[in-house]
Amino acid sequence: MYTDKKNVLQLAALLKTYGIKQIVLSPGSRNSPLSHTFAAEPFFICHSVVDERSSAFYALGLIQAISEPVAVCCTSGSAALNFAPAVAEAFYQQIPLLVITADRPESQIGQMLGQTLPQAGLFNTLVKKAVHLPEISNAEDEWFCNRLINEAIQALEHNGKGPAHINIPLSEPLFNFTTEALPDVRKINNCRCTKQFENNNYTERFRKYNKRMIIVGQFPPSEELKIQLGILANKKKCVVLCEHLANLHEAAFINNFDEVLKTIFPEERQQYRPELLITLGGHVVSKRVNKFIREYPPYEHWHISESGDIVDTYRVLTDIIEYDAASFLHTITGHSSDAAEDDLSFTTQWKQASDRTPMHHPECPEEEAVQMLLQSIPENSSLHLANSSSVRYAQLYPLHHTIHVFCNRGTNGIEGSLSTAVGYAAASERQTFLFIGDLSFFYDMNGLWNRQLNNKLRIFLINNGCGRIFHTLKGLNQSEALDDYIAAAHHTTAKGWAESLGITYLSASDQTELKKQIPAFIDKNSSNPILFEYFPEKKKSEEKKSVISKSDN
Repeated sequence: MYTDKKNVLQLAALLKTYGIKQIVLSPGSRNSPLSHTFAAEPFFICHSVVDERSSAFYALGLIQAISEPVAVCCTSGSAALNFAPAVAEAFYQQIPLLVITADRPESQIGQMLGQTLPQAGLFNTLVKKAVHLPEISNAEDEWFCNRLINEAIQALEHNGKGPAHINIPLSEPLFNFTTEALPDVRKINNCRCTKQFENNNYTERFRKYNKRMIIVGQFPPSEELKIQLGILANKKKCVVLCEHLANLHEAAFINNFDEVLKTIFPEERQQYRPELLITLGGHVVSKRVNKFIREYPPYEHWHISESGDIVDTYRVLTDIIEYDAASFLHTITGHSSDAAEDDLSFTTQWKQASDRTPMHHPECPEEEAVQMLLQSIPENSSLHLANSSSVRYAQLYPLHHTIHVFCNRGTNGIEGSLSTAVGYAAASERQTFLFIGDLSFFYDMNGLWNRQLNNKLRIFLINNGCGRIFHTLKGLNQSEALDDYIAAAHHTTAKGWAESLGITYLSASDQTELKKQIPAFIDKNSSNPILFEYFPEKKKSEEKKSVISKSDN
């Protein structure tokens, strides 16, 4: 029988799955759920060493002898500190030592209780990876715990070998040993060389599925990647979903998948579920596709990442493929079956759904403005998008395939979008457009206080007097603090700041004025950068005042 602590069960099951069988144990009560479970599982070979400092060096000797990772485990408090000399030695010798420290719950740390000290991250830069496991009370905790353990174990031999640290808090009661079997757990495979690629049979695994989908997140312009994805999409071997930030604008790809998912009836959604999902690139703006994949998970999910980092956005990750994306896809296209042998119904179904989904109809003046500007941007330009509304509105409408798209989507913050576009324009031969909201603009307005402003820079500022997106969030839009403290309502304009810097200033407050000013805004022959400020709320405010004035009379 094993412990009833689910984080311990996850750890033991994953150690077994990864083949780590040698475990050095030091005595203690806080780590007793770990010691009991390891000793109860016939797969493990347990060693008992009382002194923690000695036990960790003992483990180093085991690793040197068998050339495999070994785990060392201790109780909470100063016991963990005694591992430090061996951890340092393992780091500099590049020895895969897995350090497991039992801990008290976070609520007890620093409360003058015995055998407690801040153990999370205890070994700092002397380990390749340190994780602090949750105590599992729901499915989210279990997924998170599983992912963290996978990350720590993979770090032992990823990009060179070295130690990793797993800190595991355990609440009382500690001595319930009532679990009959270790759970089935998810091991995330990591493929990082040609031999592993062959051993994992990716080509054969790709071939066995008919419902294949590739989701491409944010990606810099890449002709090679576009070619490989085009082969897969045009031969109908894969459904390829990509947003503007992927810089993949081809007829064979599905760019409007967020709208497609919006229109599919609930009873039809199962038919659009992929059996194999391949992801690559960075962030995806669509929340619908995230929810869809979690509700209708594939049998396998491969994420292509040259860094090898475990990115489990959809919580069904099975493989990390540490390859250049285009090279990996080339291998798949070169060896997988011809389209004639495939069931094409899945790709056909997605394409037909995409073709019959009407273009999004603007629901507010801001969206109408973005649609109009996107249709007007010259070919071979570059488009920078600030976060929040700007990037979401832009994704709703088509864009010419020669336009490169950029956005600071790594952290999704409002800071720096203006400065990034200014820097890009300073070094690019392309005409550079930036779509930005008022809070983002005024937050980063010093980005224009710059001697290197290029006359190719075009800034379209949507100034609706606040963070308008906060007004669309159900529940938040009922807050009495919304305008003053959350959406930060204001009456600021960029006109004075732009003109003081020698930037040509344009403005509009309705669609007629907007359309009239667009030719001047996109003019390539301007000798100055241009800032075009659009006030979608101004006309509404004026009309409201007029109505109030008439009613007073």
